This record gives sequence, structure tokens and C-alpha cells, in this order.
Amino acid sequence: MKISELVERFGGTLEGDGSAEVSGVGGVEFAGPQDVTFAVDDRMLASAEASAACGVIVPGEARSSPAKPLIRCDSPNRYAAELLSFFHPVPAARPGIHPTAVVDDTAEIAPSAEIGPQVVIGGGCRIGERVRLMASVSVADDCSIGDDTVIHPNTTLYAHTRIGTGVLIHAGVVIGADGFGFFPDAGGLRKWPHVGNVVIEDGVEIGANACIDRAKFGTTLIERGAKIDNLVQVAHNCRVGPGAILAGQVGLSGSVVLEAGVVCGGQVGIADHITISGGARLAAQTGVISHISAGTAHMGSPSMPRQDALRAHAMLKLLAKHASAVRRLVRKAGGGPSE
Repeated sequence: MKISELVERFGGTLEGDGSAEVSGVGGVEFAGPQDVTFAVDDRMLASAEASAACGVIVPGEARSSPAKPLIRCDSPNRYAAELLSFFHPVPAARPGIHPTAVVDDTAEIAPSAEIGPQVVIGGGCRIGERVRLMASVSVADDCSIGDDTVIHPNTTLYAHTRIGTGVLIHAGVVIGADGFGFFPDAGGLRKWPHVGNVVIEDGVEIGANACIDRAKFGTTLIERGAKIDNLVQVAHNCRVGPGAILAGQVGLSGSVVLEAGVVCGGQVGIADHITISGGARLAAQTGVISHISAGTAHMGSPSMPRQDALRAHAMLKLLAKHASAVRRLVRKAGGGPSE
């Protein structure tokens, strides 16, 4: 397909020669002579001009290029993502139930669903249209999975889990295990029964080996469009708001609430019963022990506003640099250990 044909199909404005053949999309470091690449600003455009790519997707206001044909559009990232989906389409469900699958007689499975090898589906389950359950997925009793959801191998859904439409769950995820709830009792720790469930709303993506625990009472809720990375722990009775982002190894204690659009960097840890208000951003390895206001940026452990944390870090570096002088001042004031 020529560059000019891409523009006819996907929109945008072509600037330069559109006769080059295109077979894919690549970043500037990886693009070959039959790939288009993309640049979100003029600095990236300079790198793209030096690449082997046959054309560059740019924002409408980007400068002109003497070296490469340009496709001007509103969002180079979105345009490139659409092209990637076109050149590398996700396989459609292959309707049918593999002969090695074990399916309870009371389960309801849409005719267009794909049930892979060694899948187990319990009683009373409902599997929607075009759902793909890959090898060794285990679905316990009374679960529902909405249309167009894809669940990768070795994922486990405990009983009463509810999955919405268009959800993507990667390999090894466990949804609905008991929360970590114990209390001291005569003779040791006694376990709280966890009798709630987990609800995953439409358009959620959950990365490999993440764990989302069932509620003690009620529901652990992942709301529409939230994105959860690999190795994330969501404890019992948490609520992850719409469009929230949880990067790798984030850990939420019980009953944490993340409101809409909250972003948690890698290895963020949040204590129980904390609310992170809408649009707040937590830098990697932030440790949160108190509520955080909407739209603010925090970092550090314990967490503090980003600018305060940066100032505190700068002061620590300054203190270390002048440690000898500080010791002399302390001795002069009549206190502190000798150097």
C-alpha cells in the first residue's frame, strides 16, 4: 500500500511524494525503508528524517521536511496506533469449544465464543459473543464474561466474578482470590471470610500476573477504562476509578479508592482506607499513608507534594555535602558526637 493510499484510507494531509510502498510502522530506531514512523514534535522529526523510514506522521503544526514525505494529522500517536492495528490485526475469535475443555452443562456460551484447550468453565457461567478464553483459563461457578473480552492463558476467575465487554486480561492473572484479612483471636490469627466478589467494567486492561482480590463484603470494583500493569496487587474492597493507570508492582491495601484518572507510577504503595482524589499523580515508589487531593502530584515515602519532596531531597544532598561543617557547628553549640 502506498503512502497516498494510507492517507486516503485513514485521513490526514499528505505533504510530499506519496508513491512509496508501506508495509508497516516503526519507531525511529527500528523503522525500515517500507515503514512509516511518527514524530510528536520537531525534535523527534529531526530523528525521523535521519531514519530509514519512507514517511513520517506528524502533528499539523510541524515544520516541513525536505527529507521525508509527511502525513499531517491531529494526533500522531493515535494515527500510528491505528496503522499498527491495521498492519497487525488482533486475531478474531475462532468459534467453538476445544475437545479438551471442561464445561459445566449449566454454562451458557455464545456460539461465536472461542473456548481453548484445557479451559474449565463452572456452573451457571455466562460467556458472551466473540469472547476468547485461551489455554488453561479457569472460570469458577457463576461468573459472567461480556462480549469481545479476551483472556490469555492460565488466568483464574474465582466464583461470582463479573467481567464487562471489551476487557483484555493477560496471562496468569488471578481475579477473586480471598483478601488478606485476619484478626487476632485466642490461639492465633483468625481469618475473615471474604464473601464478596470482583467486578471488572468495560474496556479495562489487566497486565500479566496481576491479582485482584474479592471483597470481604460487597464488591472490589475496577471501573470503565482503567489500565492495570503487570504484577499489580489490588486488595479487597478497593475501587479503581475510570481511566485510572496503575503501573507495574503497584500495591493497593484494602478499601483504597482511586478516583477517575489517577496515575500511579511503578511500585507505588497505598495504605488501607486511603482515597486518592481524581487526577492525582503519584511518582514511582511513592508511599501513601494519608488522603491525597484532586489533581495534585506527590512523591516520596511517606508521600508529600512533589515540589516539597524535591526541595527536601535537595536539602539532604546539601546536608551530606557539608556534613563536616554541620558537625563543627553542633560541637560549637555544645552538643552532638565528636567527629
